[in-house]
Amino acid sequence: MTLRRRLALLYVTSTAVLFLVAALAAGISYRRGLISQADKRLMSAADEVSELLEGGGRLRLDLLRPRLDAFSEEAGGLYLDIYDAARNTLYSSDPGLPRPPQTALQAAVPRKRVQFRTYSVPGGAELRTAALFLPAVSGGTWLELSLPLQSPLNGLPGFTVFNIALFSLALLALMGWAGWGIAGRALAPIERIAAVAETVSGGALSERIPSLPGEGELGRLIDVLNGMLASIEAYSVKMRQFASNVSHQLRTPITIMRGETEVLLLGKPGEGEMKKVLESNLAELETMTVVIEDILSYSRMEGDKTAPPRPEDLSIFMSRVAKKAAVLAGPRSQKIETDTRKVYALIQPGKLEQALLNIIDNAVKNIQEGGTIILRTGEAGGKAVITVEDNGPGVRSEDLPRLFERGYSSSGSGLGLGLARALVESFSGKIEVSSVPGRGLTVRILLPPAPAAKL
Repeated sequence: MTLRRRLALLYVTSTAVLFLVAALAAGISYRRGLISQADKRLMSAADEVSELLEGGGRLRLDLLRPRLDAFSEEAGGLYLDIYDAARNTLYSSDPGLPRPPQTALQAAVPRKRVQFRTYSVPGGAELRTAALFLPAVSGGTWLELSLPLQSPLNGLPGFTVFNIALFSLALLALMGWAGWGIAGRALAPIERIAAVAETVSGGALSERIPSLPGEGELGRLIDVLNGMLASIEAYSVKMRQFASNVSHQLRTPITIMRGETEVLLLGKPGEGEMKKVLESNLAELETMTVVIEDILSYSRMEGDKTAPPRPEDLSIFMSRVAKKAAVLAGPRSQKIETDTRKVYALIQPGKLEQALLNIIDNAVKNIQEGGTIILRTGEAGGKAVITVEDNGPGVRSEDLPRLFERGYSSSGSGLGLGLARALVESFSGKIEVSSVPGRGLTVRILLPPAPAAKL
């Protein structure tokens, strides 16, 4: 059974149950009111007849009958019966009226107190009776008054009851139709969500679910799903670009290696020529190794669940980084200079160190031999700042926004700077870059500050 059918059935069932409960409550309330009115009327009549019978001490029906008949006529619908102590009928205003069982009188308490009972009589009618024992009248006399309880359906012709049944069935069908429509309207957003999900699963990541302003929970769900789809689309675009850039980075050395190897195999190379080709292939293999290592670093970083950032003295931290940077710069006779002071920041040391070494490695590859790289620490705008400056050729202003894109590079794997930014941003840091062509490149890392007291 579909969700829409279940909701429609639930609506019809709950509505029918509510109507039934309301009808039962109304019926019970009406019956109680009817019995209460009947009891008041019976009590008043019992008092009136009791005074009439107890007036003479001895019961003289031949003298009282006219007055009793007049009382019965005036009562209108109320029936009077009088019995002696042996339960023999002395007077009845309507001998043809179905009588309640005699056990009712036997159960009555033999004192002057009215006992109310309700009885069903042949024909489906109900009688409300008030029984009273008068011990002072002729050695004990039973007085019983009866009043039919009128149901609102009493007296209705059969076809009217049949019409009511048909109307009830029609109302139930109408509620079913309304429930089906209400369920369809309520589930319409879900149908749209499912339709868009099917489209997206086919690869159309640009599809979005029509928003429903003012729809409460469903509107919020749609907004969340649209945001998720936008993130997936952006991530997919980045991954395609990343894959394209990586494939380009790998294709170049592979093409070079293949071409050199094919040329070598076509001729009869000497030992010197073979050595040159092997050295060239080794250099290309090293380039490919760097690319693969950066790809693995990205993978490890995105799946990394390390401890939260901790306070660290950046002057001490940068002294360790400077030693490793000197190793990178050594082969090209480049200098690593430091200008640090005590600044405390919340960092993840392993990630920040890897990011800095990637930035420094990029500088080493892009500046001339004998160039200089300066590492600084300081504060600016309430942030702890690490600066990496070089005196290389710099970068054109139009290329600055692309420096940290995965795959963009003027040298190296094209992944190092993008990885550096991802590492820094993973613990709430930020990277900024500026450059003046011919005067070098400056990379600033902004970090959350940490008071020294927290160390």
